[in-house]
Amino acid sequence: MKFRTREHRTPHVELTPLIDVVFLLLIFFMISTTFVSRTGLQIRLPEADSAQTNPDTARVEVMVTEEGNFLVDGEAVPAERSLTEVLRGRAQAADGGAGPMLVIRADRNARHGAVVTAMDAGSAAGLDRVAISTLSPRSSQ
Repeated sequence: MKFRTREHRTPHVELTPLIDVVFLLLIFFMISTTFVSRTGLQIRLPEADSAQTNPDTARVEVMVTEEGNFLVDGEAVPAERSLTEVLRGRAQAADGGAGPMLVIRADRNARHGAVVTAMDAGSAAGLDRVAISTLSPRSSQ
């Protein structure tokens, strides 16, 4: 009796469907990711009735915490450097013909003296245009 011999095929995995699934997952995660910049500090801005925005101008942002600490563009000011030195470096690094605008984001409970210190440091660094960040008032319920 003659038996047929089986062909011995080496097993292999089809990668094309796997690659399709990986690309679909990649697209899903890219779409569902939120791109929100969050700083480690919670600053409660004061409210104001009038608000103007100018997103086209270059800006240097100084955050003043309730305790009177300063952050420049989200980075804490090192103890060995003054706020004026840090702002001067940021002003020189920023592009723009008229120079960047100094935006002060102060906590509503921050001391007035800390805000004045930030404004004075900005003036000494050559940042002549100053804006104070506020929130629009909540709608009455």
